[in-house]
Amino acid sequence: MPGLIYGFGALNVDLIFQVPGNTVGELPYRPGCEYVEEPFRAVELLGFLKERGVLQGRHGGGSAANAVVALSRLGVPCGFIGRVGEDPEGDFLLEALEDVDKEDIVKSGKSGLCITLLLGDSRDRALIICPNTNDQLQYNDLPVEKIKETARWVHLTSFNGDKPFEAQCRLIEQLPPRIKISLDPGLFYARRGLDSLQPLLRRANYIFPEKDEVELMTGLSWKKGCRELLKMGPDVVLCTLGETGVFVLDSSGEFMVSAPKVSVVDTTGAGDVFAAGFIAARWKGCSLKESVKNGVFWASHSVTGLGRERYPFLEDNGDNNI
Repeated sequence: MPGLIYGFGALNVDLIFQVPGNTVGELPYRPGCEYVEEPFRAVELLGFLKERGVLQGRHGGGSAANAVVALSRLGVPCGFIGRVGEDPEGDFLLEALEDVDKEDIVKSGKSGLCITLLLGDSRDRALIICPNTNDQLQYNDLPVEKIKETARWVHLTSFNGDKPFEAQCRLIEQLPPRIKISLDPGLFYARRGLDSLQPLLRRANYIFPEKDEVELMTGLSWKKGCRELLKMGPDVVLCTLGETGVFVLDSSGEFMVSAPKVSVVDTTGAGDVFAAGFIAARWKGCSLKESVKNGVFWASHSVTGLGRERYPFLEDNGDNNI
C-alpha cells in the first residue's frame, strides 16, 4: 500500500489506576515521572493496586501506537513496526490498533505493560513500564525494503532498550529524503542526551519534545534548548508545554499556539495525539501554523477522556475545519 505513515515504537497494554490520596505516600512513584520496572516488581504493584487502587481502564498503548491510531481515525493510512507477545495481551494490542496495518508486527515473548497511576488529586500521572518483548526488537525484525517502497512518513518514539534504538538509527540512515521522519523522544530518549541522539536528530524533519525533555536533553532552559536542538538537524522543533500550548521553532523564526481550556480527565497520550493531528494536517498540505493548531485541537479533545476514549473521530471535528 503506497503512501503509508509508519509508527515505530513500543507497544504496551495500558492499565490505568486511580490511587486515592491517602494511599499515594505508600508508593515510590511521583506525578510526571516515568519508571521502568522488572516483571516481578510490576506483579507486586498490580497486587497492591488490586487492593488499594481503582482500575479506570485497559487500553492499547505506546506512544507511536497512540499516534497512528489517532492518525488512522483521521483518515490517514498507517502501518506499524514493533513487537507484541505471543499471549492474550498481544492479541489485545493488535486489536487495539484498529485499522492500522499490522502485517509487519513481530509476535514473540511476553507483551509490554504500562501501568498509569492517577495519583490523588494530581492531573498529571506516573507511568510504570515493563518493556518485555519491546526491548528485544532488532534491526533484522524490520521490513526495510517494504518501508523504503511504501512509506511516506515514519514517526519514531522511544524504547527503553538499546537494540530497538539501534534498529531505528540504522533504518533511518537508509531511507530516502522523500520519506519524512518525525521523532517524539520521550523521557527514555531524552535521558540518552544529545550525543547519543545525533543519528536520529540529523535525519529528523520534525521533533516533538516536551519542555522537561528539552531541558534534560540539552542541559539548558527549554527555549535555549529548543534552539540547540534545531542546530542538530531537525527542520522544525515543536515543544509541548502542557496546558499552556506549543512552542514552535524553525529556521524562519518562532511562534506559540495556545491550548484551549478544557476539563482534564487524563493527560496520557496527549502529546501523541498532538503529533497525530499535526502530521495529518501536514499530510493534507496545510501550513506549519495550521498544522500546529490542528494538533493542539485534537490533543485538547483527547484529555477529556481516559486512554483513547476521546481520541479523534472526524465527526467530532466541530469548528476545526482541517
